[in-house]
Amino acid sequence: MKVTPVSKTLADVLRGSFLKVPRFQRPYDWDRENLTEFWNDLKDRSDPDYFMGSVVIFADQKEKNVLFIVDGQQRITTITIMLSIIRDALADLDEAGPSEAVHKLIEARDLDDKRRFVLEHDPADRYLQYAIQSQKPDHKAAPEGPQQLNLQAAYRFLQSGLNLHLKNTFSNKRKESVDYLKHIRDCLLQMHFISIELDNEDDAYVIFETLNTRGKDLRVSDLLKNHFMRLIPQKTKGLDTARDNWSEMMETLNSVTVMIDPDSFILHYWLSSQSYVSKANLFLKFKEKIKKNNAKNWLDEVNAAARTYVRCMAPLEFKFAKEERPLQESLSAIKVFGVAQVAPLMLAIMTQYERKVISLKSTRGAFDLIEKFTFQFNALMQSRGGGGVSNMYAKLAQSTMACDSGQSFANVLADMKDKFRERVPDETEFSLQFTRITYRDTYTRERPLVRYVLTKLARHYGMPAEIDVGMLTIEHIQPQSNGEETNDEFDVGAIGNLIFMNEGLNGKLDNKSFVAKKPFFEVSNNVYPDDFLKKSNKWSDKMIAERGVHLAGVGYNEIWNI
Repeated sequence: MKVTPVSKTLADVLRGSFLKVPRFQRPYDWDRENLTEFWNDLKDRSDPDYFMGSVVIFADQKEKNVLFIVDGQQRITTITIMLSIIRDALADLDEAGPSEAVHKLIEARDLDDKRRFVLEHDPADRYLQYAIQSQKPDHKAAPEGPQQLNLQAAYRFLQSGLNLHLKNTFSNKRKESVDYLKHIRDCLLQMHFISIELDNEDDAYVIFETLNTRGKDLRVSDLLKNHFMRLIPQKTKGLDTARDNWSEMMETLNSVTVMIDPDSFILHYWLSSQSYVSKANLFLKFKEKIKKNNAKNWLDEVNAAARTYVRCMAPLEFKFAKEERPLQESLSAIKVFGVAQVAPLMLAIMTQYERKVISLKSTRGAFDLIEKFTFQFNALMQSRGGGGVSNMYAKLAQSTMACDSGQSFANVLADMKDKFRERVPDETEFSLQFTRITYRDTYTRERPLVRYVLTKLARHYGMPAEIDVGMLTIEHIQPQSNGEETNDEFDVGAIGNLIFMNEGLNGKLDNKSFVAKKPFFEVSNNVYPDDFLKKSNKWSDKMIAERGVHLAGVGYNEIWNI
């Protein structure tokens, strides 16, 4: 097997070859997150030079100038879509010459002087050709199958992003818009990558299998470690401080039962104090900042940040002082919601608290605010938010890290509250999702969320903070055996039918009727019924739904209000 790595720009490949996606490749499947990262990397880039990683190709044995893409087709397909959008935008601005020049990178003449698309799939994808690559694309063409739907979604997302940027940044001014289109065209064409060229298709299959089972690219953490080792040489035999510091950091990240990805930590660390960046461009940003004269300080800071980070990510595995208990509970709740995007902000706040820049009261207030927002936005509404929310968290984190006093952090906290209020659902949306939170023996996926909600409700209705909620069980007011599984607010497992009680009492009540259970609700120290339950004398699926709406109103206006 002969493997030849060659440094190239994208322009080198598009102007000199025809590319084919071989049949053994997976379909085009970039989702909104991939596209957001791509567009954010491209839209504000000032320097056209950019390293896009590597692509693996092999030459077609039948046709000259035709290269099959073993690895990298997702990126190159996306770039082709973006070039098509730029071409069309230039044409709409009456820039026929530049538009035609871009089109020649999408469709060119082969050695027989026949026109063909520079990027093709094997077999050909007609939707890509007719609806996107064609000089006069047919936007009425209907996609068929997952790949074509993904191609359409990518085209619409990137076109919408470009049009919105032109409108917001340049007010659709012609000259400025044309200049910007040419700039991002140049950014795409000057992308550098390592072209790994193989001899034949047999080798390509082997490489393809290896890439998809072992992974191809070095991780950011590997590259950053190598960078530190190069800049901080070992001065004394047997004493390697750079290696030891890095090893200590990795041991810290691996010291908790929660799985922590080193690359995610390094990204969150950067976002918490520097600037918004994607993982693809992260190492280059570090490389720009970390030089020989400051490498040791950077490594010390990253090491220290790792200790703070694991405290945020695994709060139950660390000891918190009694007065820090609400802080620990908020951190635990955010963990239940599974929100990775907020990690840079959490790291920044905890760092400033540990540095004594901000008080415990302010820190508790900040995490309480994050808890309320992530419960509504993520846990309840199942919103991801994409790059906009990630960018919001990063900017708030960086503002937090820039604070030099509690007063300056108070301004950040006010800004945080305003930004969160812009994104939370209204009461109707909140109620619709809240009433459908469900737990039953046949549906346990939301159990951690249900326990969290019941804890907040019980605390609201008088349960002392010192009560160990781990000793409480989830009781179905109407027994599961007597109710219906309707998957809505009337469901026997819906939040309107659930309450906390101690395990012993739960066993005694078992499948008793509501009339038999109610006296126990009123006298037990471990049951803290709400007003609706206290006033009720009967129970039915309708009552489940009505109590759910009642609890939603209490939650929206009194418990999770921002």
